[in-house]
Amino acid sequence: MTVIQLHNHPPGPDPLGHDRAHSSRVHNYLMGGKTNYTVDQAAGEAARAAFGSIDLTVLAGQTYAHRVARHLARQGARQFIELGVGLPLQPYLHDTVQAAATADTSTLYIDNDPIAEAYADAMLTDLSTGRSHVMEGDVRDPEGLLAAVREHGGIDLDRPVVLFAHAILDFIPNDEDPHGIVARLLRGLPAGSCLSVTHTAADLAPEAVAALVRAYDAHGIRITPRTREQVERFFAGLDVTGPRLTTAHRWHTEPGRTQSLVTDQQVPLYAGVGRTP
Repeated sequence: MTVIQLHNHPPGPDPLGHDRAHSSRVHNYLMGGKTNYTVDQAAGEAARAAFGSIDLTVLAGQTYAHRVARHLARQGARQFIELGVGLPLQPYLHDTVQAAATADTSTLYIDNDPIAEAYADAMLTDLSTGRSHVMEGDVRDPEGLLAAVREHGGIDLDRPVVLFAHAILDFIPNDEDPHGIVARLLRGLPAGSCLSVTHTAADLAPEAVAALVRAYDAHGIRITPRTREQVERFFAGLDVTGPRLTTAHRWHTEPGRTQSLVTDQQVPLYAGVGRTP
């Protein structure tokens, strides 16, 4: 695995943010990981108090990510980019796609967070294939990010790519034009590429999700849930593959798996995949 640094971080009293909650570490805590601090645990417990099924929702997002990775790898996808990798837990994405594919795959993890960068080398150690890479980049600068990907060389942007935007668009407020960001990213990908999105739903359990937003906001984490119509806009111009936009626990249930017993109100997390024509 290779780790590439693209930017220098300004000096500060605590550049890794140990003194404040961070969304990556809160997610890690809710998933039962150990890469978190007291401030993150406090934010996680506040989220649980506000929204009792937050653990189910986080788990549904995680299992969807691996389910869609297997599905697309079996369909022939060989290049994967994950935006906002955060602090990943095993099994890692590159392990899942490599196990499902009939040929070697390339996986590139991208994050703009120094915390993720600091832990990536220790946590993502797939030295067996040499096709797993970590790169620093900011999704809010689509053209700069794509230029850095091309310069890095781990992903060939002249061949189809699977772009995972899982639990990241929630953290881009409306005034930063998340739909425009996604459209600009997709313009830089070749035909046959795929976009996979998960996004907190604003309209499935509105009161509970609003309480969750307030809980996170009290700990310095800002999220922007969106309605089904708003999430569908991320797929504008794409051919939606498999099920249309649905909730993460219902997307393409695999053979041998029992139908989920949880409701969409318990797991208000939209998920879907689109392919560039």
